[in-house]
Amino acid sequence: MIMDYIFPAVIVVGVLTTVAFLILRVKKGGLPAMYCKAGASMCFIGTAFASLAFSINSEEMIPKKQFVYGALMILGFIFSLLGDIWLDLKYCYDKDSNIFLYSGFISFMAGHVFFCAAIINQYTLKPKHFALCCIISAVLAVGVILTEKLMKLDYGKYRKIVAVYSFFVAMTAFLSIFSMVVNDFSRNTILLSVGAVAFLLSDLVLSTIYFKKGGNTGTNVVINHTLYYLGQFALAATLLPLPLFCK
Repeated sequence: MIMDYIFPAVIVVGVLTTVAFLILRVKKGGLPAMYCKAGASMCFIGTAFASLAFSINSEEMIPKKQFVYGALMILGFIFSLLGDIWLDLKYCYDKDSNIFLYSGFISFMAGHVFFCAAIINQYTLKPKHFALCCIISAVLAVGVILTEKLMKLDYGKYRKIVAVYSFFVAMTAFLSIFSMVVNDFSRNTILLSVGAVAFLLSDLVLSTIYFKKGGNTGTNVVINHTLYYLGQFALAATLLPLPLFCK
């Protein structure tokens, strides 16, 4: 069936587009790199839709809950795509770089709100687990700000939004990890955790690119985006039907 080939095809196109973007970003930058990055990001959205389409064509009955999960995750991916565009436009239009950076932060925060809602909807977490995730994420967010000088970073006027964003990206990661533990390390929750943690690590590298003097190097750019796209494609793959990716 044609649906059996759509998912791997989108993954292959996504990998190739990401590689092309990294080459353009490191060697040239500007609008061509931004367009290529948007194309790569469209591919993880395509992966999410292909996963849901595979679910529809699966011989197994797919629970309604899975479609709600898929819808929320896709909204998260769409806001991530918008964030990708805003952040790269910051390099294209210096005069409006502040606006684009704030827009990027806000778009990605909205994306993580949808990711968190999807995880909470899909997996059984007790109130104490949710509370613990909130506490750990808040501690991490505060730690990001307190270690600013130690890490030789300068958040400047972005300090508040960095703290708030750090909380939300950490929530996605820790909700994923707790879901994995509570659900006995099912294959789907492992994939979810890998994606969320890779996303978190990519943002740690991104902070050195944006807020550390001399941090915007080709090596950091490649590491940042490799982790980011690994995370997004892993998250998108969790939309595959439960019989394929769960115990």
